[in-house]
Amino acid sequence: MASTEQLTVELPAELVAALRNSVRSGAFASESEAVETLLRTWFGPEGTEEPDIETLRAIVAEGIADANAGRFVEAHEMFEELRVRYGAAIAKRPDD
Repeated sequence: MASTEQLTVELPAELVAALRNSVRSGAFASESEAVETLLRTWFGPEGTEEPDIETLRAIVAEGIADANAGRFVEAHEMFEELRVRYGAAIAKRPDD
């Protein structure tokens, strides 16, 4: 098992509530697992390297241009899609 460290963070109350609701719903086994999954999703298996940052910047710029042109998805639709994607990512995780 990999070594672990304890980390204390301060988050807005609404994010803490959403995190705890995700644990209660069974999406995650614990708050720590939820944060770890979200960070691994963000950084990827090898971490984010500079070329990845440039790709992300290009994607964000494209998204801003789409929004400015009126091409966007309603927030509730996007959140549902993200829930499905995160659920799939969790399901793919190998057992520790």
